[in-house]
Amino acid sequence: MNYFIIMSLGIVLNGTVLSNSFAQTEPLGPLMSVTEFTIKPGHEMQFREGIKAWKACYLENNGDWTWRMWRRQQGEGSVFVLASDMANWAEMDKTDESGKKCQDLATSLINPHVEKATSHVTRFQLGISKGNPLTEEIIRVTFYDLDPINGHRMMEVVKEVVEIRKNANMSNLGYWYQWLTGDPESPSFHLVMPYKDYAAMDIIQEGVWQTVEKNAGKAKRDELQTAFRSSIQNTWNYIYTLDKDISNPTK
Repeated sequence: MNYFIIMSLGIVLNGTVLSNSFAQTEPLGPLMSVTEFTIKPGHEMQFREGIKAWKACYLENNGDWTWRMWRRQQGEGSVFVLASDMANWAEMDKTDESGKKCQDLATSLINPHVEKATSHVTRFQLGISKGNPLTEEIIRVTFYDLDPINGHRMMEVVKEVVEIRKNANMSNLGYWYQWLTGDPESPSFHLVMPYKDYAAMDIIQEGVWQTVEKNAGKAKRDELQTAFRSSIQNTWNYIYTLDKDISNPTK
């Protein structure tokens, strides 16, 4: 991601790298840098205008960094999430000359309107995720904080459920990410479910456990469901909408 704008906003990546306790059977997926901005009360319009000004400057200087800015629809306060893909860790060594030319705009027009910001790095999970790129503008994100003792079971269950769905000619439901950095309140994984619009959320679809029971039997459903629930310490979710005016999702 463009660390120049993040650092000019005074944000420091200060997470603890989590040990990967899950067997790696798939090639490593790309990384995603995620920065959550909590905006000062009453400053949302100024924050957005500051991002617009920075974006215009960046594009005028032929910047090629891409990002999505999502606005959280529920929860306390005004929260935006900046998400940017990275092929690997080496991208963090790069400098962005186009971003340097717009530093003053970030400092003067964006930073004053941010109450706090936290940054983390996640990794896309191949094999268990949808294969096509995310193009929808509404997402529901579910976060999973793993149980200290049984947490290792979660991905085992997810992979088994994915295999059952695959054998039933059903596609993967969403996009899984593992958190590689985190603070004490960070999740271990999150799942992104895309929707073309809010009306799509009204469509009742067959539940995951219904699919498992239909294709693998009730005993297998009970076994996997019990293991999954015991692997999770806490879970929560929010809906986010893409703010296109302050995003730059394609080159």
